[in-house]
Amino acid sequence: MFNWVVSFINTVIRSVGAALVWVIALFPTSPFGSPSSPPSSVNLGWITWLIDFPTMIVHLVSLLGIIILYYIVRIAARWLKVVKD
Repeated sequence: MFNWVVSFINTVIRSVGAALVWVIALFPTSPFGSPSSPPSSVNLGWITWLIDFPTMIVHLVSLLGIIILYYIVRIAARWLKVVKD
């Protein structure tokens, strides 16, 4: 009985090992190598329909401009306060 349990556990371990070897064999040899062929073309119309990149870029640039303007006004206000005192 004990030999059967040990044999079963060894078989399970060999199966898991074989499955891991098979999965690892699917990976490319180097993730940093250049691809052998260019990726297939993607229909960007569907992507921009789902995620509106042009509008997102406009909003991010506007937000960045507002943040920069805030810091400029903040520095100017500190300078004026120092000059006033």
